[in-house]
Amino acid sequence: MSKNCEMIKDLLPLYTDDVCSEESRKAVEEHIKECPDCKAELEKLRKNVTVSPQKDTDVLKRIKRRLRTENIIVGIISALALLCAMMGVIVYMANTMTNMDYDDKKLENCISVVEEENGDVRLICNKIDCDRIFSTAADIDGAVFGDPDFDKEKKCAYGVTFMERRINIFSRNFFFQFEPEHSVILFNTAENTEYDTVFYYDKGDKQKHILWERDKND
Repeated sequence: MSKNCEMIKDLLPLYTDDVCSEESRKAVEEHIKECPDCKAELEKLRKNVTVSPQKDTDVLKRIKRRLRTENIIVGIISALALLCAMMGVIVYMANTMTNMDYDDKKLENCISVVEEENGDVRLICNKIDCDRIFSTAADIDGAVFGDPDFDKEKKCAYGVTFMERRINIFSRNFFFQFEPEHSVILFNTAENTEYDTVFYYDKGDKQKHILWERDKND
Protein backbone atom coordinates (compact mmCIF):
# COMPACT_ATOMS: atom_id res chain seq x y z
CA MET A 1 0.00 0.00 0.00
CA SER A 2 1.41 3.36 -1.05
CA LYS A 3 1.57 6.39 1.17
CA ASN A 4 -1.04 8.00 -1.05
CA CYS A 5 -3.42 5.10 -0.32
CA GLU A 6 -2.83 5.44 3.40
CA MET A 7 -3.57 9.15 3.24
CA ILE A 8 -6.67 8.65 1.07
CA LYS A 9 -8.04 5.91 3.36
CA ASP A 10 -7.65 8.31 6.30
CA LEU A 11 -9.71 10.83 4.34
CA LEU A 12 -12.41 8.39 3.17
CA PRO A 13 -14.56 8.59 6.37
CA LEU A 14 -14.52 12.39 6.15
CA TYR A 15 -15.28 12.20 2.45
CA THR A 16 -18.19 9.80 3.09
CA ASP A 17 -19.66 12.15 5.70
CA ASP A 18 -19.05 15.13 3.38
CA VAL A 19 -17.10 17.02 6.02
CA CYS A 20 -13.68 17.20 4.33
CA SER A 21 -12.27 20.24 2.63
CA GLU A 22 -12.74 20.86 -1.08
CA GLU A 23 -9.06 20.13 -1.72
CA SER A 24 -9.27 16.79 0.12
CA ARG A 25 -12.46 15.89 -1.71
CA LYS A 26 -10.82 16.44 -5.09
CA ALA A 27 -7.78 14.44 -4.01
CA VAL A 28 -9.95 11.49 -2.99
CA GLU A 29 -11.97 11.58 -6.21
CA GLU A 30 -8.83 11.71 -8.38
CA HIS A 31 -7.23 8.87 -6.46
CA ILE A 32 -10.16 6.44 -6.53
CA LYS A 33 -10.34 6.78 -10.32
CA GLU A 34 -6.97 5.05 -10.50
CA CYS A 35 -7.01 2.90 -7.31
CA PRO A 36 -9.50 -0.03 -7.15
CA ASP A 37 -8.57 -0.83 -3.54
CA CYS A 38 -9.40 2.63 -2.26
CA LYS A 39 -12.53 2.71 -4.38
CA ALA A 40 -13.63 -0.60 -2.85
CA GLU A 41 -12.90 0.78 0.62
CA LEU A 42 -15.09 3.81 -0.18
CA GLU A 43 -17.97 1.57 -1.29
CA LYS A 44 -17.65 -0.43 1.90
CA LEU A 45 -17.88 2.73 3.99
CA ARG A 46 -20.94 3.90 2.07
CA LYS A 47 -22.72 0.58 2.66
CA ASN A 48 -22.13 0.89 6.38
CA VAL A 49 -24.01 4.19 6.48
CA THR A 50 -27.51 2.86 7.03
CA VAL A 51 -29.38 5.94 8.29
CA SER A 52 -29.50 9.11 6.30
CA PRO A 53 -30.35 12.45 7.93
CA GLN A 54 -33.84 12.24 6.45
CA LYS A 55 -34.35 8.70 7.72
CA ASP A 56 -33.08 9.77 11.13
CA THR A 57 -35.67 12.58 11.19
CA ASP A 58 -38.43 10.15 10.22
CA VAL A 59 -37.42 7.78 13.02
CA LEU A 60 -37.55 10.61 15.55
CA LYS A 61 -40.98 11.64 14.31
CA ARG A 62 -42.27 8.08 14.65
CA ILE A 63 -40.86 7.88 18.19
CA LYS A 64 -42.52 11.17 19.13
CA ARG A 65 -45.86 10.04 17.68
CA ARG A 66 -45.64 6.76 19.58
CA LEU A 67 -44.79 8.51 22.84
CA ARG A 68 -47.64 10.99 22.32
CA THR A 69 -50.08 8.11 21.64
CA GLU A 70 -48.85 6.24 24.71
CA ASN A 71 -49.24 9.37 26.86
CA ILE A 72 -52.82 9.82 25.60
CA ILE A 73 -53.64 6.17 26.37
CA VAL A 74 -52.09 6.42 29.84
CA GLY A 75 -54.07 9.63 30.47
CA ILE A 76 -57.34 8.00 29.40
CA ILE A 77 -56.68 4.92 31.55
CA SER A 78 -55.80 7.12 34.54
CA ALA A 79 -58.96 9.20 34.09
CA LEU A 80 -61.11 6.06 33.83
CA ALA A 81 -59.45 4.59 36.93
CA LEU A 82 -60.10 7.82 38.86
CA LEU A 83 -63.71 7.91 37.65
CA CYS A 84 -64.24 4.27 38.70
CA ALA A 85 -62.72 5.00 42.11
CA MET A 86 -65.00 8.02 42.59
CA MET A 87 -68.05 6.02 41.50
CA GLY A 88 -67.05 3.28 43.92
CA VAL A 89 -66.88 5.77 46.79
CA ILE A 90 -70.26 7.26 45.82
CA VAL A 91 -71.89 3.83 45.58
CA TYR A 92 -70.38 2.80 48.93
CA MET A 93 -71.54 5.96 50.68
CA ALA A 94 -74.98 5.78 49.06
CA ASN A 95 -75.39 2.25 50.40
CA THR A 96 -74.12 2.79 53.94
CA MET A 97 -76.08 4.54 56.65
CA THR A 98 -75.19 7.02 59.34
CA ASN A 99 -76.91 8.37 62.42
CA MET A 100 -79.09 11.47 61.98
CA ASP A 101 -77.74 13.97 64.51
CA TYR A 102 -80.55 15.28 66.71
CA ASP A 103 -79.23 18.85 66.92
CA ASP A 104 -77.83 19.20 63.39
CA LYS A 105 -81.06 17.90 61.82
CA LYS A 106 -83.20 19.94 64.26
CA LEU A 107 -85.21 16.83 65.08
CA GLU A 108 -86.80 18.51 68.10
CA ASN A 109 -89.05 20.24 65.53
CA CYS A 110 -89.81 17.05 63.66
CA ILE A 111 -90.49 14.26 66.16
CA SER A 112 -92.52 13.88 69.32
CA VAL A 113 -93.89 11.08 71.49
CA VAL A 114 -97.38 10.97 73.00
CA GLU A 115 -99.19 8.51 75.22
CA GLU A 116 -102.72 7.71 74.08
CA GLU A 117 -105.68 6.83 76.32
CA ASN A 118 -105.33 3.10 75.62
CA GLY A 119 -101.70 3.20 76.78
CA ASP A 120 -100.08 3.17 73.34
CA VAL A 121 -96.90 5.25 73.24
CA ARG A 122 -96.76 6.68 69.75
CA LEU A 123 -93.84 8.27 67.88
CA ILE A 124 -95.11 11.11 65.69
CA CYS A 125 -92.93 12.33 62.81
CA ASN A 126 -93.24 15.39 60.66
CA LYS A 127 -91.73 15.25 57.18
CA ILE A 128 -88.26 13.71 57.52
CA ASP A 129 -86.03 12.07 54.90
CA CYS A 130 -85.04 8.84 56.59
CA ASP A 131 -84.01 5.39 55.47
CA ARG A 132 -84.53 3.38 58.67
CA ILE A 133 -85.47 3.65 62.33
CA PHE A 134 -83.42 1.63 64.76
CA SER A 135 -84.77 0.92 68.24
CA THR A 136 -82.67 0.39 71.32
CA ALA A 137 -82.98 0.33 75.11
CA ALA A 138 -81.15 1.74 78.11
CA ASP A 139 -80.91 0.47 81.68
CA ILE A 140 -81.29 2.38 84.94
CA ASP A 141 -77.55 3.15 84.95
CA GLY A 142 -77.75 4.78 81.51
CA ALA A 143 -75.95 2.00 79.62
CA VAL A 144 -77.37 1.44 76.12
CA PHE A 145 -77.99 -1.93 74.51
CA GLY A 146 -74.69 -3.01 72.94
CA ASP A 147 -72.57 -1.49 75.70
CA PRO A 148 -70.53 -4.09 77.64
CA ASP A 149 -72.15 -3.07 80.95
CA PHE A 150 -75.75 -2.99 79.67
CA ASP A 151 -78.06 -4.98 81.98
CA LYS A 152 -81.20 -6.13 80.15
CA GLU A 153 -82.83 -7.03 83.47
CA LYS A 154 -82.68 -3.36 84.48
CA LYS A 155 -83.80 -1.81 81.21
CA CYS A 156 -86.11 1.13 81.78
CA ALA A 157 -85.95 3.31 78.67
CA TYR A 158 -86.90 2.83 75.03
CA GLY A 159 -84.73 4.55 72.43
CA VAL A 160 -85.04 5.36 68.73
CA THR A 161 -82.41 6.42 66.20
CA PHE A 162 -83.08 7.69 62.68
CA MET A 163 -80.62 6.59 60.02
CA GLU A 164 -79.89 8.17 56.65
CA ARG A 165 -77.61 7.39 53.72
CA ARG A 166 -74.14 8.93 53.87
CA ILE A 167 -74.94 10.39 50.46
CA ASN A 168 -78.65 11.10 50.60
CA ILE A 169 -79.12 12.78 47.21
CA PHE A 170 -81.56 10.09 46.03
CA SER A 171 -83.63 9.92 49.22
CA ARG A 172 -86.50 12.08 48.00
CA ASN A 173 -87.12 9.73 45.09
CA PHE A 174 -86.14 6.25 46.23
CA PHE A 175 -85.83 6.02 50.00
CA PHE A 176 -88.34 6.18 52.82
CA GLN A 177 -89.75 9.59 53.62
CA PHE A 178 -92.06 10.38 56.53
CA GLU A 179 -95.11 12.31 55.50
CA PRO A 180 -96.67 14.87 57.88
CA GLU A 181 -98.43 13.24 60.84
CA HIS A 182 -96.80 9.84 60.16
CA SER A 183 -96.69 7.83 63.39
CA VAL A 184 -95.44 4.56 64.79
CA ILE A 185 -96.59 2.76 67.95
CA LEU A 186 -93.52 1.96 70.04
CA PHE A 187 -95.07 -0.01 72.89
CA ASN A 188 -98.06 -0.11 75.26
CA THR A 189 -97.51 1.07 78.81
CA ALA A 190 -99.69 -1.68 80.24
CA GLU A 191 -97.88 -4.42 78.37
CA ASN A 192 -94.37 -3.00 78.86
CA THR A 193 -94.30 -1.72 82.41
CA GLU A 194 -90.50 -1.56 82.54
CA TYR A 195 -90.30 1.39 80.11
CA ASP A 196 -90.73 4.75 81.79
CA THR A 197 -88.83 6.88 79.24
CA VAL A 198 -88.53 7.25 75.47
CA PHE A 199 -85.40 8.94 74.14
CA TYR A 200 -83.73 9.75 70.86
CA TYR A 201 -80.25 8.22 70.80
CA ASP A 202 -77.43 9.95 68.91
CA LYS A 203 -75.03 7.12 68.08
CA GLY A 204 -72.32 9.58 67.06
CA ASP A 205 -71.85 11.35 70.40
CA LYS A 206 -73.88 8.79 72.46
CA GLN A 207 -76.24 11.47 73.70
CA LYS A 208 -79.80 10.75 74.83
CA HIS A 209 -82.57 13.27 74.14
CA ILE A 210 -85.69 12.65 76.23
CA LEU A 211 -88.91 12.56 74.14
CA TRP A 212 -91.39 11.17 76.70
CA GLU A 213 -91.55 10.16 80.34
CA ARG A 214 -94.18 8.04 82.06
CA ASP A 215 -96.49 9.85 84.43
CA LYS A 216 -95.18 9.03 87.89
CA ASN A 217 -98.76 8.82 89.16
CA ASP A 218 -99.53 5.84 86.92
